[in-house]
Amino acid sequence: MKISWLRWIIQTTSFLVLIFGGLKGLYFGRFLPVLSCGYVGTHLRSGECVLPAFQSAISYCSWESLKYLGEMLLYFSLLVILIGRTWCGWICPIGFLQDLLNFLRKKLQLSYFTFPPPLKKKLNCIRWIFLFIALLLPLWAAFPVLAPSVAVEFDCPYCQLCPGKYILPLITGDFSKIAVDYSNATTMTLTILGLIISVFVIIGAFMKRRFWCAYCPMGLLLSFYRKISFIKLKKNCLKCSKCEICYHVCPLEIHQVYEECEREDVTYAECILCLKCVEHCPEEDALRATF
Repeated sequence: MKISWLRWIIQTTSFLVLIFGGLKGLYFGRFLPVLSCGYVGTHLRSGECVLPAFQSAISYCSWESLKYLGEMLLYFSLLVILIGRTWCGWICPIGFLQDLLNFLRKKLQLSYFTFPPPLKKKLNCIRWIFLFIALLLPLWAAFPVLAPSVAVEFDCPYCQLCPGKYILPLITGDFSKIAVDYSNATTMTLTILGLIISVFVIIGAFMKRRFWCAYCPMGLLLSFYRKISFIKLKKNCLKCSKCEICYHVCPLEIHQVYEECEREDVTYAECILCLKCVEHCPEEDALRATF
């Protein structure tokens, strides 16, 4: 079986299990390394992404919440160490939806666009901004020294911006989550921005392969574990013919893989381990995945 077919099977199964597994009584907890949104109905979903748990624990900043944070971090870390960013390439519901939009684009025979390397490098700061919002702004809610009426609304700030909050409930037919929260100025601003980001993600994913993955803070968190994760992308530099096929098929447009001339481990931070490069490499065993 081709890697691409196996990946489609696993992606489809993972999407159905994570978004609708609750109908069969499945529940995996709140520590998943994927954007499986807690705003999907509790009777539907079978697990939640870890970012809400992180934000809530930080915003409460009590011994109980810190203990809970440590527990979630432990489970999360074990899962990431086990299969690394394969969570992104093979399991994440938002990643699967992006691949579906890319499949539709190809069926319509439309070309995709790429960012010039200098612009792509500058845009990398966006994922750091999202991570800052997710992990540092909740501290403001925990210690509301300045503007306490505003700070109290930052217990889960990233979730109000995350496209998963608006796109995944839409897939399940729950339109109540796709709305602006007029409770106060803070929530109104965050939800308006979240809806705008979601529209950009949908349009961007149709025009550019894995558009959101380049800016997702969850992917950035997972990349911190790449040196100790069990799954690696390995390269035999002596067998590489520098054909650049790995670069052209890579949805994240990682050029370092074909440029590398010495290192065996080419599991770069942006790599989602989709293994398209392995499948399409014309040189036998020049690229391989190891566990």
